[in-house]
Amino acid sequence: MIAFIQPFGLQGYGGGPRLLRSLLDCEHPPTISIATIPAEIATPTPIPEYNLPVRPRLGRLERTRFASELTRLDPYFRGQFESKLTRIIQRESVKTIHLGACGYDLVPVTNVALKLGIPLFLSVYDDIEYVNRGHKSLQMTNAGLARAWQNATAIFTISDELGEEYNRRFGKREFTTVTDGLKSFAAQPLPRPKNSLRIYFMGLHHYSYVPNFRALLDALKILREQLDGWPVSLTMRCGAFLAERHADDVPVTVLPFAPSDSVVDEDMLNADLLYQPLPFAESAQAFGKFSLSTKLVTYLGSGLPILYHGPEQTAANNMLKKHDAAIRITTDDPVAMARDLMASLGNRELVVERALKLARERFSLEEQQRKFWGLINGL
Repeated sequence: MIAFIQPFGLQGYGGGPRLLRSLLDCEHPPTISIATIPAEIATPTPIPEYNLPVRPRLGRLERTRFASELTRLDPYFRGQFESKLTRIIQRESVKTIHLGACGYDLVPVTNVALKLGIPLFLSVYDDIEYVNRGHKSLQMTNAGLARAWQNATAIFTISDELGEEYNRRFGKREFTTVTDGLKSFAAQPLPRPKNSLRIYFMGLHHYSYVPNFRALLDALKILREQLDGWPVSLTMRCGAFLAERHADDVPVTVLPFAPSDSVVDEDMLNADLLYQPLPFAESAQAFGKFSLSTKLVTYLGSGLPILYHGPEQTAANNMLKKHDAAIRITTDDPVAMARDLMASLGNRELVVERALKLARERFSLEEQQRKFWGLINGL
């Protein structure tokens, strides 16, 4: 029995749940999931799932400005959490732990794995220092990740950049890059009208994206004047739009999170460009510097052109630039954005051909599953 332990439920929104669901979508050994926060959605999961929060939840306080202060409580409940986790592991005859290392819970999970002598497979998705900024136990979390990194049976990283950075921080280890994968790819670039600019975004709308979206809307206003008669719009399947909106903005449609991939596929039938933002603020650049969005993998296999909008030095831009697989805009100045986007519109079909080639070579779901389960089963 393998226990997948991570700070999210398998049916949650975002890249982590999506990645685990894709890896579990095949034949695999008996497996359970343990979510160290309450599951986001009370729906059936692909494997049995337990909810085991690191500490008790304090109701409405969790959604206030005091939430960051509540993280001070996590270490005080560590012993209780470790005891409960040990009981589940022993009751379910767990022989292997897969740890999704995102937050403080990695400290007690690593303690239990090492104490019980259970092989620990470690997956890292984002820079731990960025995603845990403001957490009052960040120093302990960092030390815990270093311990997990050094003692893990094997390590999976979302990108080469993240693995290399953690090697620099925590010591040299071999790692295997595993990310989201695609069951199918568009056979060729999807035909689109040449005089249309309908931009589509799906996924979590992080607060750090707000300046990107505001700059995009300002650039689209400029383009609307230059592209006389073209439909110019932005559609967001993200639940809520956080950026400020102006009366003279291009039309913005905000849709709820998609209950299935088929909904997103249907959305894309009415899109001309797929938007991939990453924050420009220096304080947020670690968000994209080492990680590779699962959304980007979906975009690559869609048959539609990708509009990358973010800093030059990110894992996503490194890959897209190397393969010339997207329209890339690395400024948040609306005038420059409008100019660069206008100059790139004629290359959309060529960009898609290269994106599809990249998707087939690197992001088939079968290949990601083979790397992941092959390593676990082999060891």
